[in-house]
Amino acid sequence: AWLVYSSVVLGVLFLYVLYGTPGIPSFLFPSILVGEIVWIICAVVISRGVRWAPYMAVVLAVITLAVSLSQPTHYDFAETGQVVAFLIFSGGSVLQFALIGAVSLFVFRSRRR
Repeated sequence: AWLVYSSVVLGVLFLYVLYGTPGIPSFLFPSILVGEIVWIICAVVISRGVRWAPYMAVVLAVITLAVSLSQPTHYDFAETGQVVAFLIFSGGSVLQFALIGAVSLFVFRSRRR
C-alpha cells in the first residue's frame, strides 16, 4: 500500500512542479491531473482493502510507465539541470517498477497456498 501512497505523493509534487513550468502544452496539466485523480481513487480503494485494488494499481503503474518512459523530454531533465523534475521522474519510475514487482510477488505467493 505504501508504494501506491508514495506514487500519489510524487504525483502531487509533479503537478506542483508542472504548474509553475512555462511552455508546457495546454492539454498536459489537465491530462496529468486526471491521471493523478485516478491514482488517488486507487489509494482510497487500497486503504479500504478491496480485493481487486492491487490489480488496479498494477494497471495504473504499467500505463504510467508506458506514458512517462516514452517521452524523450523526461530524459532531458538530467541534461538541462532540472534536478527536482528528474528526481520525480526517476523516483516515480522506480516506484512503478517496485509496485509491479510487489503485486506480482503477492499474487504468486497467494496462489501457492
